Amino acid sequence: MVNNKILRGITILAAIGLVAILAWLSSTDEDPCANPQSDISAAVLADSEGDQDALTNRAMLMKSECAQQ
Repeated sequence: MVNNKILRGITILAAIGLVAILAWLSSTDEDPCANPQSDISAAVLADSEGDQDALTNRAMLMKSECAQQ
């Protein structure tokens, strides 16, 4: 029983640690307004039409938000 509790605790800590590491690795500190051309380029180079529409909408939203700043 004691080993079961220790194993459960180690498993929970490992899962929390893994989530924390993935969150840290996926966070970006880049300024999206620093390179607005990258969003437009991604929209042009997208494979499917649905992706192109979504990326174009994102590029327009980012451009308008950056213009306000």
